[in-house]
Amino acid sequence: MLLSGGLVTKNNSALAEKTVPEAVPNPPASMSLFRYSPGLILITIAIADSIRLPDPDLWGHIRFGQAVLSQHHLLLHDTFSYSAAGQYFYDHEWLTDIVTAALFNAAGVFGLILLKLACTAVVILALAAAVAETGSSTLVQFAVLIGSAVVIKPQLQFRPQTFTFALLAVLIYLLTSDAYRRAGRLWLAVPLFALWANLHGGFIMGIAALGTYAAVSGLQDVRAGRGYDRAIRLAAITGAATLATLATPYGLGTWYAIAHALRNPYTRIVIVEWQPLVSAALEHWQQHRFLISNYDIGIAMMAAAAISWALTIEAADLPLCAIAAVTAIAAFISNRNLPIAMIALAAPLARHLPIAWNKMVYVKESARPPQRSAWTNQAILVALSIVIFVQSGFFSRSLTAFEPYPASACEFMNQRHLQGNILNTFEWGDYLIWHTAPESKVFIDGRYDTVFPLPIIYKFALFNFNQPGGDAILREFPNDFVLIKSDSPSAKLMDAQVEWKLIYQDAASRLYAPRDSVAAKTAGTPVTGVAQPGRIP
Repeated sequence: MLLSGGLVTKNNSALAEKTVPEAVPNPPASMSLFRYSPGLILITIAIADSIRLPDPDLWGHIRFGQAVLSQHHLLLHDTFSYSAAGQYFYDHEWLTDIVTAALFNAAGVFGLILLKLACTAVVILALAAAVAETGSSTLVQFAVLIGSAVVIKPQLQFRPQTFTFALLAVLIYLLTSDAYRRAGRLWLAVPLFALWANLHGGFIMGIAALGTYAAVSGLQDVRAGRGYDRAIRLAAITGAATLATLATPYGLGTWYAIAHALRNPYTRIVIVEWQPLVSAALEHWQQHRFLISNYDIGIAMMAAAAISWALTIEAADLPLCAIAAVTAIAAFISNRNLPIAMIALAAPLARHLPIAWNKMVYVKESARPPQRSAWTNQAILVALSIVIFVQSGFFSRSLTAFEPYPASACEFMNQRHLQGNILNTFEWGDYLIWHTAPESKVFIDGRYDTVFPLPIIYKFALFNFNQPGGDAILREFPNDFVLIKSDSPSAKLMDAQVEWKLIYQDAASRLYAPRDSVAAKTAGTPVTGVAQPGRIP
């Protein structure tokens, strides 16, 4: 018995020696911005929310949501276009459409402004909470927070992906708490993804982040001999979160629609924001005489995060750094992912930047603990925030687009009761649906490949960019009108068509009709008008 007990004791001791205790950073407690200066968070929210321009798809989201609310069922088949009439409509943003339409119906443009502010506030508050977990100084926390806000701001617009930014920020906070404190609240990711999957297809980036965190954390535990318990728990949460994304009206159809969109070979040709980050930055430099943009700041922050982590490697937050690396790669592939990368790298950057700086340049730490900012400073920050909100149009009764829209062309058509099938510029599809449906139908709109088959998109691209065979679209479809941008390559194609006549033009748009149509035979055509900006309402 003694020999047996001795062997057991010896074996247990050996096993204990081989098992490496889990390394949890548990950074020293540091005052968060919530305690130090709530005014700094408020002014960051005001800055991040200061751009209020209607997205080209906003008109459609409101109209689709209004249709669902009035008909009391989802729009399962297309009724707004003539090129894909009756095509199945995978509206994976259906809940966003309903929320947007309901707020617009109840409070007009101000309802939309409040919705955007709410999403922006969630992004900033969640990021502030995440960087507070790193134990960094309030100066570093604010620097990372305001830098992230400036980069994200241009894409924090009236569009479904704003929900993705908000929910991803919440997810990153949960992961940061788990990585640095083992807070144990990751189960909240399951209901979060159930909601996310009904708002925007960007939930797939959240699944990628959660899966990366689980995989790297699990491998670390296994390699360190800590067993499989935590790996199994994280894998279960990831699996449950993935299954939760099926809780939509479309089930697996939501994943199908997203996979179909990612495989679409024409997306980076037709949609500018899907182009590589470096290309977008260079184009901005050329157009704005080397003015620093959010692209440049984002690239600088990604570089700073990579260098800082390389100089101060910590195995414990490797999962967070892996997420930052994955999202950074996604951002360089497509510039629309830049805000996602900023949200993911905020915490690792706040954690490693001051450590790396102190490693390169010795800085004597102050023994004096940080004190809360004075109430006078808070009052000044609140006042400045109010000024930013007011000056940026928070109380505006309308949203005015920066890009040109066919407002005058639509007015021309309405005055002359011109209705029918409109072969239109891609960005104007939802605007035309808002102003001309149901009497008129569009060729293509912002729903893109959730409705329109790839052959339709391909034929439109040939026409839009005036490529060989682009005129075939004029013969293959029952087009009653062609409404395009004045500077579009397709304008040259249309001007060469003897069977079509220009009936209206202004600085923004050109409207054509078949030469033998009543519209083309109207006296006084073509009419030259004055371009007007697109507005909601």
